[in-house]
Amino acid sequence: MRIFARFFLSLIVFTSFVICIVFTISSLFFPTIIQYDEINDENCFNMPPRHYIHPVYLGSGPPIQSTPRPLYNPRRVKTSARLDCHLQNKTLIIVNSHANHTKYREMQRENFGPAWLNENNAVMYFIVGTDIDVDIDDEIKTYEDIIQVDINENYHNITYKAIFWINEINKCRHGPKLLLKIDDDVHIDMIGLQFLIKRYSVMDDFMACRVISNGQVVRNNTSKWYLSKKDYKFPNLGTYCQGMVYFISGNLLPILHGNIEKSQFLWMDDWYVTRSLVGDYKISYYSLEQHSISPNTVREVYSSLMAIKTRKWRTIFAHFRPPQKFPMYRRRKIWANITEINNSCNILRKARINFVSAY
Repeated sequence: MRIFARFFLSLIVFTSFVICIVFTISSLFFPTIIQYDEINDENCFNMPPRHYIHPVYLGSGPPIQSTPRPLYNPRRVKTSARLDCHLQNKTLIIVNSHANHTKYREMQRENFGPAWLNENNAVMYFIVGTDIDVDIDDEIKTYEDIIQVDINENYHNITYKAIFWINEINKCRHGPKLLLKIDDDVHIDMIGLQFLIKRYSVMDDFMACRVISNGQVVRNNTSKWYLSKKDYKFPNLGTYCQGMVYFISGNLLPILHGNIEKSQFLWMDDWYVTRSLVGDYKISYYSLEQHSISPNTVREVYSSLMAIKTRKWRTIFAHFRPPQKFPMYRRRKIWANITEINNSCNILRKARINFVSAY
C-alpha cells in the first residue's frame, strides 16, 4: 500500500513538473498566442488572433463584358456637402442612404461620432439621391456630411451613386488608404470595426465582405433581383461581395475608376463595384461571414441569435430586412441582444482559452 501511495505521489509530482515545463516553453516561444488569448479571456472581445487570416476567395466567373453601358454620369447637387480630399492614410466611410432615411442616418451618426472618427483617422459621408417628396436641406446644412446626387431614389439607380463616389474619390490627389462602404440600416459593433480597420489599413489588393462565390442569376421576373438576358447574358454572376458592407483597399480605387468606361454596367451595385469594375485585376476576397448576419425573416433572426452564441468570432455587422418586418425599435432590441452576446464569453470560447492557458 505504501509503495502504491509513493508511486501515485511521484506520478503527480512528475506530471505537474512536465506541465510547468511545457507552459514555460510555450510562454517563451509563443508569447503572442498566449497573451492574446489571455486578453480575450479578460475582455471577451472574441476577436481572431493576429495570425488569423479570414477565408480567402479568388475572383472567378464569366468574363466581364463591355456592354451594356451606364446611361449617364451622375452629378452632385450643389447645395450638398463636398468630399474633403484630405484622405491620405485615412479610412473613408461611404454610407449608402435614401433621402427619407433620416432615422438611419441618426443611428449611424451615433455610431460614428467625431471622437471615434478622429481616433480611427476616418471620415464619413452619406450618399443620397433626390426625392421630390423629401426635403433634407436643413439636415445637409446642420451636419455637412450628406452628399446628394442628382439621381432619383430608386433601387435600380443605386449603381449610379457608386459611380458618383468612385469618380469623386478619383478627383482627389491622394485617395484613402482604406474604403468602407455600408448601407445606412446596418448595425455595427464599433469595437469589432475598429479591429478590422487596424488590420486592413496595412493591406493592398483585397476586398473584405460576405463573399458570394457562385452567384446565380435570377430569371424570375417577379423577383426583386430579376435580371433579363439583356441586362446580363450569363447564368452565373461569379465571385462578388454582398452589398450590406464591404472594405476595399485604397490602391484598388483608381483601378475601379479606370474600368467604368470598360466594364459592363448592372443595376446590382454590389456586383458592379466588387466584380465588374475589378475586371481582370487579381485581388483576394476575404470572407466576413463569421462576423455578419443578414436575416430576411423573423425565424432567421432567432436562428441567427442561437447560432452566434456558439460562433467562434465576434458578430460585427447585422442587417435586418425587409423594413416592414424589422422596424427601428425591433432592430435596436435585436441588436441589444447581439451586443450582450458579444460582450460575454461564450462557453466554447472559454473552454478553448482555458485549454490553451492550462498547457
